[in-house]
Amino acid sequence: MHCYILFALIAVAAASSDVIYDGPCPSIRPQQNFDFASYQGTWYELARYPNAGEEGTKGKCTIAEYFVHGYDAGRVKNSHVIDGVRSFIEGDLTLVGPARIRLTYTFDGLSKYSYLTVLDTDYTNYAIGYSCKYFPDGNNHQVFSWIKSRSPTMDEHSRAIVDDYLRKSTILDANKYVANDFSTAACQTYIFRSITEFLKDN
Repeated sequence: MHCYILFALIAVAAASSDVIYDGPCPSIRPQQNFDFASYQGTWYELARYPNAGEEGTKGKCTIAEYFVHGYDAGRVKNSHVIDGVRSFIEGDLTLVGPARIRLTYTFDGLSKYSYLTVLDTDYTNYAIGYSCKYFPDGNNHQVFSWIKSRSPTMDEHSRAIVDDYLRKSTILDANKYVANDFSTAACQTYIFRSITEFLKDN
């Protein structure tokens, strides 16, 4: 019987703070022959490293919607629910390298950039996302990561693939992920709110 390490760990994960390590960002290997157009569509975030942009561990029922226009550009809409309020933020996408996507959010003429590298995906079932930000003053870096699915639940075959990837990874730690909640109660929405300011300078 296969033991699903990731999904066993995140069910009891206690991590609630940003994931920070000493030194610069590590070298990573992105998805080979990444197909930007095939990555578009709706992704459900099943688990993530906690981060301020998603209000730590509070955000539930998190969804990312990607709309690709042409070879290397598009739009993104991210949303999550907290206490019946679905907050959403929209921005621009630019493919800037192999499986590396720049996300640009602009408020009041000020733009903030973040980057997503797709480490592994089959485009139709699962995706593993990664981002890293280096802080030279402290010589340390913050890691962001997401486990995404095309539906609020993941089939056993895809779970096994994700589990195997994390088991072999030298840069990701399954213990750091926190599970998302797509239950009816967690996703119940009474108010929709557009995010119009940056929560934190990550």
